[in-house]
Amino acid sequence: MAQKPVPQASLKLQALQKDFQQIASMAGFLNSAVDLPQLRLFFTLYGRILVPSEAAGLAATPRLQAWAERLGTRLREDSSSAIMPPQINLAQPQPLPNGEGCFLVATLTFSTKVTENSYQRVRSAVLAAYQAAVALRDKGEYGD
Repeated sequence: MAQKPVPQASLKLQALQKDFQQIASMAGFLNSAVDLPQLRLFFTLYGRILVPSEAAGLAATPRLQAWAERLGTRLREDSSSAIMPPQINLAQPQPLPNGEGCFLVATLTFSTKVTENSYQRVRSAVLAAYQAAVALRDKGEYGD
């Protein structure tokens, strides 16, 4: 008895998968799976700030939480709700290895299904979110 061949993603979906992997490398990572005719994407995005002390990190937690919540809302709106509501996790302030301050991390985990037709709006929403995370990490800009 011959086994059925496993369906393969179209060249277009394979290219889309590679494009999203490049975007995710900015400030997080991506897991993906092909579920024809769609591409399932599972993103993790990190927003990180540096603070002078643990106390400053605790004081900055509400602002970082608000940033993550705004980003999650914007992901949903910009993707026309193609992106599911993200799970948000804030870690306790962690000391830097050199002992000169701490860092505080917000992690957003979200997923979506992408077809060749929904690709552009999802890509735009995800790219904007990762760019916001890079701006927070590199410049301390919350975008508010």
